[in-house]
Amino acid sequence: MTDILYETRKFISDCWANIFAEVCGTVVYIDNCAAECLHWYTAGKGYLALKDAGAIAVHELGMYHFRYVEVKDTKKAVIVSTADDPAFYQRTIKMILAKNVFESCTIYCSAPCSTTDSPQIIHLPTEEKLNYNELKRDIKAWMSSKNLSQEPSVNIVHVPMFIALLDKNLFVTPPFGDLMPPLDTTFTKDTFSKLNFLANSFYKFFNSINAKLDIYALGKLSNLLAENLANYIASTDRRNVSSEMHSSASQDIGLSLILMDRTLDLCTPTSNNMESFLTKILRTFPRLPQHNNDVSISMSPIVGPVEGSLRACEVPGCLASIDKSTIHLFISEKEKKLLTVANESLNDIVSTQDNPKLRTPTRISGHRLEKAVNKLRTTNSIDSIMAYKERLQSILAIVEASTSQKAGQLELLTSLEKLVLQNLSVSRESSSILAQLSDVIQTRIDRGLDTENLLALLIHVYALAGTQIRFSTQQERQLEESIADAIFEDLKIFKENPSANTTSTYQRTLLLLGVNDVVAARETSYRIASRIIGILQLVAQQRSTLQDYRFCMIKPNAQEAIRRVSILEQITRDILCASAGRELYNLRKRSSPFLLGGFNFLLRGKEEAKLHPHDNPYILIYVIGGITAEEAKVIHEMTLSQNNDKMPYIMLAGSRLLNPLDIVDNILFQ
Repeated sequence: MTDILYETRKFISDCWANIFAEVCGTVVYIDNCAAECLHWYTAGKGYLALKDAGAIAVHELGMYHFRYVEVKDTKKAVIVSTADDPAFYQRTIKMILAKNVFESCTIYCSAPCSTTDSPQIIHLPTEEKLNYNELKRDIKAWMSSKNLSQEPSVNIVHVPMFIALLDKNLFVTPPFGDLMPPLDTTFTKDTFSKLNFLANSFYKFFNSINAKLDIYALGKLSNLLAENLANYIASTDRRNVSSEMHSSASQDIGLSLILMDRTLDLCTPTSNNMESFLTKILRTFPRLPQHNNDVSISMSPIVGPVEGSLRACEVPGCLASIDKSTIHLFISEKEKKLLTVANESLNDIVSTQDNPKLRTPTRISGHRLEKAVNKLRTTNSIDSIMAYKERLQSILAIVEASTSQKAGQLELLTSLEKLVLQNLSVSRESSSILAQLSDVIQTRIDRGLDTENLLALLIHVYALAGTQIRFSTQQERQLEESIADAIFEDLKIFKENPSANTTSTYQRTLLLLGVNDVVAARETSYRIASRIIGILQLVAQQRSTLQDYRFCMIKPNAQEAIRRVSILEQITRDILCASAGRELYNLRKRSSPFLLGGFNFLLRGKEEAKLHPHDNPYILIYVIGGITAEEAKVIHEMTLSQNNDKMPYIMLAGSRLLNPLDIVDNILFQ
């Protein structure tokens, strides 16, 4: 049987092999999402990989780069883009060509051509579809305006680069990192376009790995994606009965694809559960610039502080360059285990440097390891230390996450989550949790909490309560006033102390409001607070139409306390414990639309005999809107606990890796 992990790696490798083969002697322009995919494929060495392949120069591709400099020593350009907006190519490439004289231009594009690929499932105006032929014609015209001595060469190649493999059981799709299902039934034109793009990308992937799909969907956007993907398959694989049967026999990967909307379960990504150490890392470190799935790890504890103009040249550490086995530990283990791992790794480095071996204390703490790292820096040369750069990055990540000043705030937020669960499980309809949280918001500064994290907690509360518990109008009114007061105070603080490096969507939103007087600020605060309450009420309604997965507060049995259980955990349990024989009403297989009447009806009956995802040897669960480290850990543990060779191999994927503030940005301030 074909190994889906091997095939996935091969698919990614083939995408980049085509590009590497072309970049020798060229200048490369690459957009952020493609760079993020390359970043994980090359273990954090994307730029070096392109240079090693012979690229003369590498530049970021973006419409906001209005200062593209002329590139010397080459007349060839390679553009690597994941954009699907024709206007992006028109503006950006025209801008690049205005500053350079190129005789050859090759574009590797992950968006399909509207005229040569499968028929578009979602109909957009013609001018909003990417047409390779028209783009090629325009590029040739721009290049020819430079009075070239020869006919310019322009080539546009479709390469579906959209997967970043983080772990053997986990991948994300950076080009779709901002795709979040709406809380209502309103889909924007951009969402339709992105969804069609994602369906095409998945089709190319599954076709490449020779997969025979059974598609299941949970949520409005997921159902639409499932429909698009099924139609892509149908429009390209419509054959007579004999060839269909022959094709099925040749396909050796039976795969159940389960699609889910993130908005069905927002209590999991807004939780500060630290069972997975990766959660703590994502909450502690800033994101690597222009990345959604990696963090920036300062190397100064090893190389010393960087001052002045040299700061611009400082290269941070990152997760992608850390050994994959360590990334797996970050996902699957708690802090205590990782501290032990860091101590052992430091001991290995010290012993090879002919230094005295570190004493192993009874209790290993982040602060003890921090002292050991500082001692390593003062007793060894930079060159000898940097020989262990990859291992030291993981050690620094563990140390910093364990000793961060944010640790106290995270512990308090975790305590508040436990209070919420206890209050809701005991008090039910008479819960006073909103009144208690109103008080926490009013006293947040004294408690060392900020408004953004408390907004994440409120999303957690409403998503957890769902339709099981209804909050009183009086408590919601009190909560709205507390939120308004907090926003009013933050408006004043942000205006008086605007941060030059503000990355928070919440802070940027308030700063961009341009409120100049107290009365206007107060009115604006109440307007935002009212909108937030309305969104929170929508959050609570997201699972109301589900039959199997309506609740995230579950009491497993009389002996166990009630606990929060993610929808992904519930789905995985239903898949792995299929012997119970319970029909999964919310996980129904979608039929391909080309299976119509006549003899095909018999084929359809045969297809739909598979009523359960576990009938296939492989399962891919993809969450539109993103996944969490906690979910990756839980699903991995559940599959290990089965100890059954007949159980399917489960791979988890999502738009991006999430932490609670990502949900605040995407749900409240988009």
